[in-house]
This record gives sequence, structure tokens and C-alpha cells, in this order.
Amino acid sequence: MKNVKLIKTKGVASRLFLLYRIEVRAINPRNLLIKLAHCKGAAKRRIVQLFEQEGMYEEALHLTPQTLATRLFIPPKNYSTFIEDYQSISTESLLNYYKNRNIHLITIIDSHYPTYLKHIFDPPPVLFCQGDISLLKNIRNLSVVGTRHATKYGCDLVQYFVTHLAKQKFTIISGLALGIDAKAHWTAIEENSKTIAVIAGGFDHIYPKENMELAKIIQKEHLLLSEHPPYKRPEKWMFPMRNRIISGLSLGTFVAQASKRSGSLITAQHALEQGRIVFSPPVPLFDPLFQGNIQLLKEGAALALSPDEIIEELKPMYEEK
Repeated sequence: MKNVKLIKTKGVASRLFLLYRIEVRAINPRNLLIKLAHCKGAAKRRIVQLFEQEGMYEEALHLTPQTLATRLFIPPKNYSTFIEDYQSISTESLLNYYKNRNIHLITIIDSHYPTYLKHIFDPPPVLFCQGDISLLKNIRNLSVVGTRHATKYGCDLVQYFVTHLAKQKFTIISGLALGIDAKAHWTAIEENSKTIAVIAGGFDHIYPKENMELAKIIQKEHLLLSEHPPYKRPEKWMFPMRNRIISGLSLGTFVAQASKRSGSLITAQHALEQGRIVFSPPVPLFDPLFQGNIQLLKEGAALALSPDEIIEELKPMYEEK
């Protein structure tokens, strides 16, 4: 595990067990969540399910690694790796490491964990955050997503909608990708609003490199967020998984520009499954770069002719809070 200090062991079973007993005495439910999130082989959904069970907060603290592996349905091929990680990772070292790097860990049992996100089908057990974590308490959130191959019309749409929404104190959430995502983040920043960027890998591997400057600004003045530890490199499967967090943090999702195979359609699908509203602007009817928007509108997405229409649709949701 890169850059994370572990308790050193030499494979002696008795010593491992002693280290495990020492660690258990110092652990609490929150720290256990953090520890499990760093154990290879433990599926995030299984970790959340374990803690959703009545009475498991305290009971889980006293389970052996072997019993935890059973409760988490660790597959046989990952069993040994999980046990080794669980017995060797020092939670205290992890917490000190993140504190020294100004990385905040927000677990699903913390009060700072976003309410909207907590209630999606597959919420992350731990959020890794750099920047202003108070933004996680914001309610007036809109995700703005779209193609990496943005046209001038697509960028103009983002500029128009986000500029107006920023003046109404909306937090703009997107995925730090090229094209529409980057335009949404930059516009929110230029309008002195707030933005949250959800990335696919860890903080040590910002992707794409072209948005490194943008990421640094968001880290300092806004919020950069991931469900993965910093050393995790982004992999292809992480991007659609990342999209459920983008939509899960938001009251609605505005798809500015999408072709038929745009990844932003995955975000829109997550939003619909989460009971959120999907918006599309008016788009050129026969332009192949906007056929994803046409499909969304055919399937019932809300047509947003202006930012005011988005505000009117979402206002009952955030005003009742």
C-alpha cells in the first residue's frame, strides 16, 4: 500500500494475532469502516450492508478477521489478501497519514456524510475529501455533465445555465473530465459559486492531466472528492461508478451535450434510478453529437428552455429543507 505506513509483520501467526488484539482495543465503528475500506477484496457495497444491519456497529468491532470475511462475502480468491490487510493495516497510521496530507475522511456514519448520497442504492462507505467539506452539507446542488468532445454550442449552453444557477447559489457538481465537465467547473469558479469535482481514482492520480490546474483550484477553494484512497490509479470501471456519486449528491442532473454513447448518459441513468430529475436543454435535432439528449427527452427527461425552469422544478425540494 503506497505511502501508507503499515504495522510490520513477518508472517508469524502469534504476532499477527497480538497486533490484531491491540488494534481492536483502540478501534471504533468509524475507524473500522475506514480500515475495511483499505482492505483489498472487501466490496464497498458489502461494507455498507454490514453496517446497516441492526446492532452491527458494536458487534463488528469484536468479530475476528475470519468472521468479518464471511460476513462481507469475501470470495475465496481474495480471502488471504483480505485477512493479511486487515491484520497488518494500522488505523492510527492511516489517520495520521491523511491528517498530514489535509485529506478528510467522511464515513457513512458521520454527520457530515451527504444526506442525498446516503440514500442511493450503493453509497460509498468512505469519502476521501480535499478542500471545503462544509460543501457536503449543501442542498441546492445540480450536477452538470456531458461529452468530453464539447462543441461551441454545448459550451455556450453550460456558460448560460451555470452562470444563472451560480447566482442563485447552486453548487455545481461534475466529474473533472474534459469538455462539458471542465466548462461547468470553470464557469462556477468564475461566477464565485462553489463546485464539487468527483474523480474516478485517487488524489495522487488526477485524470486527465490537462485538468491538473483546475483540480488544484478545486482542492484549495472548493471540494475534490473520491471514494478511493489516494494511491488508487483510475481504471475504466471506476468512471461509471463515479457517476452514481455525481448524481447522488444532486437534486437533479443537467445533461448539456451527449452523443448516443456518451458516458454522461450513465450519470443520467443513475439519476433516474435515484429518483432525481434529469434535464436536457433544447438541442439540434439532427446533430449526431446531441443524439443522447434527444434520446433522454424521448424517455421523459425534462426539457429546460432556461435556467429558471430548472430552478422552479427544484425549488420545492430545497425550500422544504
